[in-house]
Amino acid sequence: MKFDATLPKRIILLVLLIGILAAYPLFKAGDREITVGFITGCLISLVSVTVGYLLIEYGIEKPNATFLKIILGGMAARLILIPVVVVVLIRVFQFHLVSLTASLFLSYFLFLIFEILFLNKKLALKKVHL
Repeated sequence: MKFDATLPKRIILLVLLIGILAAYPLFKAGDREITVGFITGCLISLVSVTVGYLLIEYGIEKPNATFLKIILGGMAARLILIPVVVVVLIRVFQFHLVSLTASLFLSYFLFLIFEILFLNKKLALKKVHL
């Protein structure tokens, strides 16, 4: 299995951009609780997109039915686990609700765009090689 580094490079650049854009507002807020919630939300999204990337790379060489099972199964698992993790972080560990959820939604949305574009690129390449 050969890995395509396009998505990880773009995600790293996006994480850096989010960090740069969020640094000043987080510094001005001056609240550690808000900063920790923001970073945790971004990390949850980062783990999710990393798992998605690995599943795409693993499944792309498989037959179409297997590929769909891998992609859709991974998507379903991530969509179940993320809310569970968020609820545990908020209820048990008392994370800041707004900063955690806002950063999670923002970063998840942005990472998902890159993941979809990467998947479309891989499927186009797979179609060309058939």
